[in-house]
Amino acid sequence: MSMSHEEEEMLESMGVKGQPMGRKNQEPMAEVFKTDLKYIYCGVCRKMVDLAYVKSQELLEKRFKYRQKRKHESTEFDGEGAVQEYVELMCNPVKPEGDWVSKIDLVQEGTQLMLATQPEHGKCKRECRTVQRACEDVIDKADTDFTEMLYNGVKEKTPIEQVQRYICNRAAGVCKKKPPPLKARKHDEKFTMMTADEKQMFDMQANLKDSGMSGTMYRREDLAGMMDKLGDQLGDMGGAEGLEGGDEASTEESGAEEASTKEEL
Repeated sequence: MSMSHEEEEMLESMGVKGQPMGRKNQEPMAEVFKTDLKYIYCGVCRKMVDLAYVKSQELLEKRFKYRQKRKHESTEFDGEGAVQEYVELMCNPVKPEGDWVSKIDLVQEGTQLMLATQPEHGKCKRECRTVQRACEDVIDKADTDFTEMLYNGVKEKTPIEQVQRYICNRAAGVCKKKPPPLKARKHDEKFTMMTADEKQMFDMQANLKDSGMSGTMYRREDLAGMMDKLGDQLGDMGGAEGLEGGDEASTEESGAEEASTKEEL
């Protein structure tokens, strides 16, 4: 639920500034470096097959074990469907299946543009979005052959290098020939790693976006400061009310004393 303008002003006056989240308040995505795409298509495709091959092995192993345990039952088993679901999400850096995208730093080595995998996630800026676009283009070029070749390769225990050739050279066609020599790039975006808090907030925003919710999120220290200041304000209000009550009680006591004096007289 989003806040009103007055509520935001009140919180800002207390030193609390929230970070908006949800569909309505997402920052626009960074632009793609289109000139980099042709230099990274092949590397991205091979990286995708590396990751998808291992993940597909895990998915199929679990499903085959499940089917063996339920061999006397009529159960639905769709191993290729499970692989397809994974592949469809592996280009999206906000999904667990695609979190590898935000770990890639594009680095020029001689006349080639290489994919340098970093140990931590980075902020998804222009290079990250470029890798994402290359991944999506590979899926579009290979179409259903990506999943079919991957699924059959894992099921038949085909060496991963051969599966890469099937998908990247034949189906997608992005590794048929080498890209032209890369000259000096006009841009080299600095890879900025996320802190643990930033990654946690990023994941929470993604979850809220998926659920269609929007609102305002605050850091833990901001909330703590807000509660302290709110407690001080309530304490001041309580003290003032106590004084007012004391004055009324004093007046009532004085009136009672006057009435008692009149009765004695």
